[in-house]
Amino acid sequence: MRGRKDKTVVQRSPIRSTQVKSPAKDTVRKKSTSAGPIKSKVVTKSTGVGPSKSWSKVILKKRKEREIVEPESDVEVNVPDIPSRKKPTTSRLAASIPEVPIDNVSFHYASSASKWKYVLQKRLAVERELAPNALENKEILKLIQEAGLLKTVCNLSKCYEKQVKEFVVNLSEECGNIRSVDYKKVFVRGKCVPFSLSVINKFLGRKDEAQTELEVTDNIVCQVITAKQVNSWPLKEKLTASKLSIKYAMLHKIGAANWVPTNHKSTISIVLGRFLYAVGTKAKFDYGAYIFYQTMKHAGIFSIKGPIAFPYLLCGIILDQYPNILNEHDVVCKRESPLAFHYKLFQGKHVPDIVMTSAETSKSGASVSKELESRKIDLQRAGI
Repeated sequence: MRGRKDKTVVQRSPIRSTQVKSPAKDTVRKKSTSAGPIKSKVVTKSTGVGPSKSWSKVILKKRKEREIVEPESDVEVNVPDIPSRKKPTTSRLAASIPEVPIDNVSFHYASSASKWKYVLQKRLAVERELAPNALENKEILKLIQEAGLLKTVCNLSKCYEKQVKEFVVNLSEECGNIRSVDYKKVFVRGKCVPFSLSVINKFLGRKDEAQTELEVTDNIVCQVITAKQVNSWPLKEKLTASKLSIKYAMLHKIGAANWVPTNHKSTISIVLGRFLYAVGTKAKFDYGAYIFYQTMKHAGIFSIKGPIAFPYLLCGIILDQYPNILNEHDVVCKRESPLAFHYKLFQGKHVPDIVMTSAETSKSGASVSKELESRKIDLQRAGI
């Protein structure tokens, strides 16, 4: 070091590099050794090809913590309830029914008084008697007689509307409960009227025997009552009445008025179709159970939909047990005109089906098909 004190130190030129140097340079000095002077090493930072990017610091947002509000001890106890968003159970039709007077009406249960305004609005499906020309058809009359339903179409007793509705309003669901004290009992005007399957069968003159339900499918019922014109029951659950054979067209006119009352005379429901099948085929069917459960549908229901079926039968059951139960407020219901059939249906001695077998049609040829078409047109014009 002493010998080189006054001499200048020659530095080498920097090495050329293809890399782009950053403006910031870090120099590191090495300690000098005896071999030579102190050398400085240039440390360069390499970057990617392209313009330089400005780096920004990413600041993470803090999540808002939920504030837990603790209930205060000084809150009032009687806070008004918040109205629920559920729809009210009562319909608009039920809300529009006004209150009715309940004078001279006997109620056995406290709930019967609130149900009276609904029962009073119900319609009575008053049975209609058969006209003389309908009674001339021996085959139809025989089918009704064997089914035990002759008292629903012939020699009908008097019917009192108020008495029937008092019977329905006091009919409870416990009437069909075998464990209840009110089993098979309906209290009307202070009288206990027995009401059950056996009572109905006894009034109709039928044997009180337990009958099984019809074990036939809806498609078989459809084939029988239409004489195989329709092989399966429609998906819309309604069958056109014009497809019925002549025999079942007559039974349908009676059933839609007396047995399964409906205002839709041009279509047939499954319940009505199975009922007609049971009468027409003489199948075993418990008609007493059917009438009992149709009447029990009105028990406990706050609705004006659905007519009260078999009012003449209900009045007959009450008056047979208590003839003096009537009062001065009872008025006899007006009877509608008797059920009459079109004269075109009485051209033959019996009631055949509209559609014949293939053997019969092959014998007669085109004349039979024309006759069948004319008979179908006659039925449609007759409204059957």
